[in-house]
Amino acid sequence: MVMKIIVRSYEAHDTVALLELFYDTVHGINSKDYPPEHIDAWAPANPDFRKKQSRFKTGKTVVAQLDGKIVGFGNLENDHSSVGMLYVHKDHQRQGIATVLLAALEKKLRKRDVKTATLEASITAKPFFEKRGYLVVRENKKMLNGVEFLNYIMEKDLTVKEEKKDMKDAKEKSKEPKPFRWRDLFINKAFDLLIVVAGVSIAFQLNNLKLNSDQKSLEVFYLESMLGDLRKDKKGMEEIVLELKKDQSSLVKYTEKISQPDYPVDSLGSALFNLLSLETFTPNQNTYQMLVASNGLTAFSDRKIRAMTAEYYNKYTSISRFETVYTNVLYNVFEFFDPYADYSERKILDPTIVSKPQTKNLLLLSGGQLIDGIEAYTSALETGDYLIKAIEDRLRKER
Repeated sequence: MVMKIIVRSYEAHDTVALLELFYDTVHGINSKDYPPEHIDAWAPANPDFRKKQSRFKTGKTVVAQLDGKIVGFGNLENDHSSVGMLYVHKDHQRQGIATVLLAALEKKLRKRDVKTATLEASITAKPFFEKRGYLVVRENKKMLNGVEFLNYIMEKDLTVKEEKKDMKDAKEKSKEPKPFRWRDLFINKAFDLLIVVAGVSIAFQLNNLKLNSDQKSLEVFYLESMLGDLRKDKKGMEEIVLELKKDQSSLVKYTEKISQPDYPVDSLGSALFNLLSLETFTPNQNTYQMLVASNGLTAFSDRKIRAMTAEYYNKYTSISRFETVYTNVLYNVFEFFDPYADYSERKILDPTIVSKPQTKNLLLLSGGQLIDGIEAYTSALETGDYLIKAIEDRLRKER
């Protein structure tokens, strides 16, 4: 006998069972795709009970039961605009439980008029979501309890399924039973029904046109706003790249001639001054942060622009990493050279510094970091240029 899967809303007394299921599933199923240190960070043995209970409570969590036993759960996150957690008991895999839970969560999203379902899928869960119509937008690096994870940002157009369902319902409604008697009466009633269906369809289409118009206006607003941010980013990045290249050129010229006995010692002071005058990048991401906070990226109808947007703003991570590492290097440079240099006059007070092994090592280390920084900014500029062009082309079509 096939047992029926029952899906119900989360209740406070479910918390312990859900935490146990979560721990057992991650350690028993996801461990085939992630190393032990990732699994322990993902599902620690002693989780914050109150924090998890609050997450279950606020996330519209649904629970799946089989023969009275909890066998899975899922929830919504980001202000109930995207799919969050989705886990099935390790002993009840491939029994259709995840499919039932996902359908329940997608139904909740549709009720909230969410057009595109988004989620973060693990390596393990990615094939499951792909079979259910989700597409990979990009790879994602996520920090969890100090450990970096690889997962995937995926999305699904929720309007497609609804359209197919509407078409199926319309076909079923328009099916004419084979008349046996009262033929004339039936034809008249069928004609009346067609008129009603046509009227409803026209009203539905008019409403869609209004919604599409509002959606396009919102999309244009976001695109124009983000385009302004991108142009500011570009200007700032180009200025910083020029400064970094000047610093690198000054450093290369000095390190190439540092071993020459007649090369002026004060040239080191000039090179040091250039290094320590690092300009940091101030990102312009107000529009993007607003989009992420409100799940507004779904307002972009062009998936290519959505993917390029995520890729571009992910470049901030590389730039931030460079600035953090390079700043620490410069602290070491400053502390080492400080007793020997007068930075205000760009002069070396003690010429013996030139012959110290650590001098050249620090200069070479600084040079290597400058190369990394130039590459990080250049990569961001290239991605930004592609995104700017894509947005400009899109806006040109809408005008």
